[in-house]
Amino acid sequence: MSFTSLACLLPWYAYLIRSWRGLFVTGVCLDVLLALTFCWVPESSSWLLAVNRTKEALGILEKIAKFNGKTVSQERLSKLLENTVNGGDLRRTSPKTVSLWKSTLVMIRSPRIRKIMFLIYIGWFVITLCYNTITLQLAKLGLNIYSTYSIAIAFEIPVNILCILALDTLGRRWPNTFFMLTGGVVCLLMGFLRTESELWTLVMAVVGIMSFAGGYNVTYQLTSEVFPTVIRGRAVLLQRLIGDIGGLLGAQVASLAEYDTYLPMIVMGTLSATASVLLFFLPDTINQALPQTMEDGETFALGQSICFCPLFPSCGKENGCRKKAASGAHRENSNGDILANTPLNA
Repeated sequence: MSFTSLACLLPWYAYLIRSWRGLFVTGVCLDVLLALTFCWVPESSSWLLAVNRTKEALGILEKIAKFNGKTVSQERLSKLLENTVNGGDLRRTSPKTVSLWKSTLVMIRSPRIRKIMFLIYIGWFVITLCYNTITLQLAKLGLNIYSTYSIAIAFEIPVNILCILALDTLGRRWPNTFFMLTGGVVCLLMGFLRTESELWTLVMAVVGIMSFAGGYNVTYQLTSEVFPTVIRGRAVLLQRLIGDIGGLLGAQVASLAEYDTYLPMIVMGTLSATASVLLFFLPDTINQALPQTMEDGETFALGQSICFCPLFPSCGKENGCRKKAASGAHRENSNGDILANTPLNA
């Protein structure tokens, strides 16, 4: 929501200062302020548990309890964490496995994780490329770039709300596929119909941006859930890097408008439709216990049917793997959940 709100205001800020240097300096200043906040951001307690740094995880959870105005016995919390570690078999993981080189090698050498990694990263590359391309393409559709961009981005707000609701009801696979397929179809329609109507051009451009924004939200959420805790941070970092490359190439795709105004739309439509097929083969993480170790990642949602949908359990039933995941559903709770499920003394 914060990105969408500020993005709606950005074109009008650019309209006021009328300087790309001013925009650049503003962005740098905001990045510097953001970097300063890292001093107050605690380490992930689940990751600390996964690499057997239990004492540090205990200290962070105690600070969280204190901040929330709760008092909890250190002995009780230590016992809870010990049970969590033993129950999740986290002691199999060594801190050495989270180094840059070894984390990357482990991801590539693990067959199932490697498959998931390539599917997600290819889909993410296409999403960022298409989103950046269609944003740049708005300036070449003969419409007012300031108002068009603000209107298009403003429609992402209902998309964000829709994603929140869809993730808890439809899961990740079907909404993700729907968003990317819709974006692909809309872009292809714009590319082949070549309508002169400003209204229809604006409508299709808005629907395209909304679709790619929805795919962005769902895929990013999926990445943070499908990879094991010990490599999750590295996996998300690589995802962002690949997304940046896609964004850079998006500018090159948008430049194809010099040959044909609607050629970028055809390219985006083709790529987006292809990505929708690839993303469909990713496992759905709804109602699944998040994987902790590499072994968990290799067996994550292994028995899940390709047709699985939470709304229609009879269509694509899962085997015993889902029961195994359900039994450990509370193993990967957030800090707040751990503290909330523990009787605390006021």
